[in-house]
Amino acid sequence: MKIQPDRTRFPEDEKRQPWLPLLLEIQHITNQGVAAAIKADGRKLACGRGCATCCRSHADIPVYPLELMGIAWYVNEKLQGELREQVRVQLHGHRGLGACPFLVEEACAIHPMRPMACRQFNVFTTVCAVGEDAFHTRRGDVMNPDSRRKAEALREMLRHHDIKDGRERRRLVESGEVHRLAQSLREIRWENLAARMERIEA
Repeated sequence: MKIQPDRTRFPEDEKRQPWLPLLLEIQHITNQGVAAAIKADGRKLACGRGCATCCRSHADIPVYPLELMGIAWYVNEKLQGELREQVRVQLHGHRGLGACPFLVEEACAIHPMRPMACRQFNVFTTVCAVGEDAFHTRRGDVMNPDSRRKAEALREMLRHHDIKDGRERRRLVESGEVHRLAQSLREIRWENLAARMERIEA
């Protein structure tokens, strides 16, 4: 059984988008931390494709600026056909959805670019009930992220903000100040991304 995930790669895009390799490396560190935490716990994950309760029940998913760039890039350049059109419609009407605007047919339309917070939320034992937020109802079944790799990913995130000094990056992560950079996914003006999609198509 494979434990360590491979780094996602978009070779041609990484040449054109100077910020993309850093984002993919941050995702890789995060995925490694998730794999390590699951292995350390020893229980079987309840989460799987088609299980999307958290995409509806979680109203405050943090998204960092670099992650937002990745989402916008992926939606504009990688989504095609009916999936692209469905996401565009949902982005326009996202405030009335009651769910993540990227949830399409119980699956994440931007799965390769999903935020760090989504990657780290995993539940053991039993699939969440409709409307349940397992973090509050059964905290013991929610995976504890690997703290070392989580901190490493956040320190790397700060490179995007041109914070070069390693001690300063560490301080910002340890103090929690790094989280001030994030926006709540439900509060982002996704209609702007929908409009950008339309301009590209025109």
